Amino acid sequence: MQHSYPDYFYLIALIEVKGIGTVTAKKLIDQYGSAYAVFHQSRETYLQLGNLGKSLLEALEKEIVFTIAKEQIDYCSANNVEILSYYNSNYPQRLKQNENAPLILYFKGRANLNAPKMISIVGTRNATSYGKNICRNIVEELSKYDCTIISGLAYGIDVAAHKNAIDFETPTVGVLAQGINTVYPIEHKPIAKKMMNNGGLLTEYKINTRPNRENFPKRNRIVAGMCDAIIVIESTMTGGSMITAKLGKKYYKDIFAVPGRMGDVFSEGCNHLIKTKQALLLQHTEDVPKALCWTKQIQKNPQPQLFIELTPEETVIVDALEKQSLTIDELAIVTESTMSVLSAQLLLLEFKGAVKQLPGKRYELIV
Repeated sequence: MQHSYPDYFYLIALIEVKGIGTVTAKKLIDQYGSAYAVFHQSRETYLQLGNLGKSLLEALEKEIVFTIAKEQIDYCSANNVEILSYYNSNYPQRLKQNENAPLILYFKGRANLNAPKMISIVGTRNATSYGKNICRNIVEELSKYDCTIISGLAYGIDVAAHKNAIDFETPTVGVLAQGINTVYPIEHKPIAKKMMNNGGLLTEYKINTRPNRENFPKRNRIVAGMCDAIIVIESTMTGGSMITAKLGKKYYKDIFAVPGRMGDVFSEGCNHLIKTKQALLLQHTEDVPKALCWTKQIQKNPQPQLFIELTPEETVIVDALEKQSLTIDELAIVTESTMSVLSAQLLLLEFKGAVKQLPGKRYELIV
């Protein structure tokens, strides 16, 4: 097969080879230099790898793994889905620190997956009114810190976290246990659609993958790995939230748990985490940002040009950023300015407190 596809084409294909998981795939790539190179070794080299080499030879002969990879790329290209390779800079860097991080992720949405502040909120699917109210209060507080909320789009606390984030205009990302072309449960499809505005959906599973039971614990490692801290709001002793909290501890994340009433089955997990010192007590909504030493987002007037003296060139930039953040390359096109001139103007606007720079050389208006 010719090297006419992006590198992640071969990475997707490699994952589909029988008997090759994330760890083995990484070892092969480390040994041969790239996923492309893994598929372009001599027959003798493959035979030296034993059963693993036989699997690679079979994949090359039947080419089914390449057919699958092409299907993924074609679907993503037609449906505005971004393919994130473990080896590219756009991959979530927090997640990348974990040895079992997926080699490929599929993302649809607008959220910055490497945002400065990211919190995962998890909990029981059988959320009580107490848990839902606490969740709303916590998300409202976190929204003051320009924070991105991550959860699993499941019933209960998960979907409550997403809904509240939407209400408070806070980016929220749902991590799926199925393909990006499916929303499960289907009742959450309207919420998922709203999340596209400033959040998104993320999964490691290829299109048409069903939400099989074994996928959910694997999904939880992404929820745990994507964030700075995990908040558990209502959980039984054996719930998926406890798995996420356990993974979070393994990944050196801060864990917070909301206490519940003694004897309440849906608070047993949270109370256990606090009692055994696996989680910090979350007693007040400001406990999390205080523990993480966050400062609140500075509130500016939404029309800085009324209070800040701008040059005509700076006004053009501010007007371009009024509706959405833009990269410096996008600004150069919109403003018809050279990169050197634009960089100098952006720096001055930062000094004036009119714009701020985000990761990836993206700029947004301070409002």
